[in-house]
Amino acid sequence: MTAHAQTISTDADAKLDRRILVFDGKSPDKLACDTTLRQMPDGSWVMVMLGGGDFEPLPANQIFLTRSHDEGKTWGPLQPLDLGFSRQGNSSALCPSELMIHGSTCTLFVSTHDGTVAAWKQWLVVSEDSGRTWGKPVPAPGRLHERTFIRNHIVTRDGRILLPFQHYLRMLPPKPVFNGFGQVQVSAPIDPRNGILMSEDGGKSWTEHGNIRITDRDDYHGWAENNIVELADGRIAMIIRADGLGGVLYYAESSDGGRTWPEFARKSDIPNPGSKATLYGLGGDTVALLHNPNPKHRSPLALWISYDGMKSWPYRRVLVHESSDGPQGWLNYPDGFVSADRRYLHFAYDDSRHRAVYYGVQLPTACHQVNH
Repeated sequence: MTAHAQTISTDADAKLDRRILVFDGKSPDKLACDTTLRQMPDGSWVMVMLGGGDFEPLPANQIFLTRSHDEGKTWGPLQPLDLGFSRQGNSSALCPSELMIHGSTCTLFVSTHDGTVAAWKQWLVVSEDSGRTWGKPVPAPGRLHERTFIRNHIVTRDGRILLPFQHYLRMLPPKPVFNGFGQVQVSAPIDPRNGILMSEDGGKSWTEHGNIRITDRDDYHGWAENNIVELADGRIAMIIRADGLGGVLYYAESSDGGRTWPEFARKSDIPNPGSKATLYGLGGDTVALLHNPNPKHRSPLALWISYDGMKSWPYRRVLVHESSDGPQGWLNYPDGFVSADRRYLHFAYDDSRHRAVYYGVQLPTACHQVNH
């Protein structure tokens, strides 16, 4: 997988892009993080995000939801979600990592911790009414109930649901850390493992596959935030954030539909500063990537598209050149969905951890014409 290719002209595609400010945070609750945009079964759009307090991790962190009934033009009030957790002790803080829409069922993957990331657990919470009410939290399966984020799902052409996970074998004791926005107490997870959960019965049961490492260092700390996509021949490609390991994304591949994976991922040529990137299958070997193509800083925010199964990325378009806070600001964590006609990629991102923004990017004509 290489990042080297001739860049296709993208100027015409930018004319119909859309951008709307959804949330402009003010202290003492200005945090906007882990923005996730989804189209719900009833046709409305929701954005869920991590908020509460001015930064993370804090005991005040919780999950908020806002809804749009006009495809992102206007948004309702941002409301905290009551998911049945005590919001005390080891369940003080909440964090979303995926909102999976499958048929009429919406599954929110939620992490709880004590405000330092210690006692970190992963849960599933289900809604059958497009996110207006939620059931009781259920532990993530097996070892993934502990020290795990479950990430963006895909549905394969043969109907299986695949969910990538990042799991950590151990936690370090809390210590003071400056996270770029403030001084916080953090219990750092170390020795990450990556893989997928697979369901062949619509989410009723799950099997775990893969135990992928990005380094042989047992004391390595980094936020993997892996993402997956299915390629034309059924291979599953995974990208992995790799903090401090060369300023690029790492890559792993399963040749049997996600059932087996290599022990170690390898370096790709895609630049990354240590930030979440997201993949979107557009049919066949056409794949879109939202990311920060900069090895040292979380800007700009760009769309790249591959037409050959992630071997090359000829289409490259900068969507947002820099944060509204200026060149030192961050453009973080784009996450969304592709429209049914594959004309738009709709997503949300956070601008320097205190603004949540909806962006609708017009995809090039070649994406509309790819066979599913």
